[in-house]
This record gives sequence, structure tokens and C-alpha cells, in this order.
Amino acid sequence: MSKKAIAGIVVVLILAVGGFVAFDKLNTKGNVSENYVPIEERGYAHPESLISAKRLKEIKGQDDVKVFDFRHPAKYKLGHVPGAIQIYRSDEENPNAEYGGMRATPEQMEKMLQEKGVNNGDLIVIYDDRADYDASRMWWILTMYGYDNVKLLDGGIVRWKGLGYETSTSAPDLAKGNFTFDRDEMEIDKWLATDQEVQKAIDDESIVALDTRSEKEYMGRSDRGDRSGRIPSCTWIEWKEAVNGGKSEGPRTFKTAAELKEVYQSKGVTPDKTIMPYCQSAVRSSHTTFVLTQLLGYEDVQNYDGSWIEWSAKKDLPVTDPTEE
Repeated sequence: MSKKAIAGIVVVLILAVGGFVAFDKLNTKGNVSENYVPIEERGYAHPESLISAKRLKEIKGQDDVKVFDFRHPAKYKLGHVPGAIQIYRSDEENPNAEYGGMRATPEQMEKMLQEKGVNNGDLIVIYDDRADYDASRMWWILTMYGYDNVKLLDGGIVRWKGLGYETSTSAPDLAKGNFTFDRDEMEIDKWLATDQEVQKAIDDESIVALDTRSEKEYMGRSDRGDRSGRIPSCTWIEWKEAVNGGKSEGPRTFKTAAELKEVYQSKGVTPDKTIMPYCQSAVRSSHTTFVLTQLLGYEDVQNYDGSWIEWSAKKDLPVTDPTEE
């Protein structure tokens, strides 16, 4: 390899690391205490599905508490909750699935969690730096497979750092765990929507296909997927609408139940209907699934795992593309 090529690679690596450092610093901006409403005062249906930074600080060292840092390895190395275990999307995806980004099987998840040191009965706490955007995906998979001893860290690593809590750059030593799912507790049909089930929402007013993507994607101005556009008759509420400062920097926490009801029910997303959220690959829609079921108490919410990756690829499925109208 020439010296010029080597120099180019070095520059790219420096810029990449510098970008992560800048992003990490950017994500600690903001007054984390200003206007903060404690979890138990927000009126949630299931406040136990969230954990505060203060409470996690008190219990993180316990043997039966496993904390997962759901961020890119480079960010993890810059500083994480002490004892946290690094995980990223590939750890919970099925490499053998027809479409990219689909959920791992129960067996694949068990193997991964055992390798990460998780034991049966452990409390699993998950966080990221994007308003629990990625963490919600892991919560959804675990819940669907019957494991409900899972919490999301309110405000994520951003609030943790903003409160001045200790961080670490060292990864914990992991001994293989014995984690397994109880097959009798699995509720896959309850939590998962298929493309055929979502298709029913086009003509059935009791079913809502809920598009949680960006406005650009919703309006067909994105080339993500085999086709542009959206599912016909869907309702659009971007996932960010559920968090404070959803489109800005800083420690984004979930809105109160009253605020969330206004966001969703004003658009016809009501608890008497079957709600089927989707996005590009069911990450953002997992966030909305968490909000609707855990914070608002909706009982019939089925996340569409195939989402736009699958829907746009299946040419027999209808698409509304505003750019062609």
C-alpha cells in the first residue's frame, strides 16, 4: 500500500473518531434538571418500564442487574455507565432473514444474552443516546419473547452524564450466563404484525397503520427501500413526537401521559383500535410501540417488523407515493 493511501486512511480514522467525540460532547448539552418531571409523576400506565438515572446509580452494581449500552462500539469506548455491556443492532438481528434488520430468533437472542453474561431472572436495563430510540427495539424483542424484567433508562446516557454521574471506558469481564426464554410466556402474535395483517388496515378503520418515519420518508422523498412512499391510508406521527425536545439536542425524556394522549389521540390513534406501527426496519416503530403500550396502556399494538424494507420490496403490496400524484 502506498504512503499516500496509508495517509488517507489515517485521516479518515481521525475524522471518524473526532466525529464521535464531537457527537458525545454535543449529546451532553442542556440543563438536565430544568423542567424535569419524575417518572412517577407523569401519569404513565406502566411507570415501572422506565428507570431513572438516580435509581440505576443505586443498583447498577448488583449481580442480578445487567445494564446494556446500545450504541456504536466507538461511542461506548468514550464513556459509558460503569459495568454496562456494549450491544448494537447486529447483536439482535437475524443474519439469515430475507430482509435486513429483522429481529433475531429466540434461540439467537438466548445465545447472545448468555454470551453477554445474562442469567435467568436478571433485571435488564437498556439505554442509548437517542431518546431510547435503539433501546426500545431490544425491549420489544425481549417482551415479545416473554421476558418482561426489562427497563429503559429515562433520558439515556445523556441524562446520566448531564447529572455528573461517573462513566467508565472499561468493558466488564463477562462470565457466560444461563439465560433462556420461557416458551410458554412468549406472545409473538400479540406483539408482531405481518405484512398481510397490516394490509387489512388499508380498508379497516378499526386498524391503524402508523407511520413513525420522518416527513421526508413519509412524503416519498427518500430512496430508502425498493420503492418510495407509504402504506395507503396510514397515519403519520413521527416517533420523535413522543419525547421532549424531540427534534433537538440534549437529554430527551418521554413526554407526560397527558401530552402523549394529545399527540396520538388527536390523530385518531386511540386505544380502542388495533395499532400497527412501522418505519424502515422496526426500530423507530419499536419506540412508538413502547410509548403506546407502556406509557399510555394501549392493549392492542403490533409492531410491523418487516416495515418499509419488506413492504416496498413486495411489488404486490400497494404504495401511496405523493411524488407521483
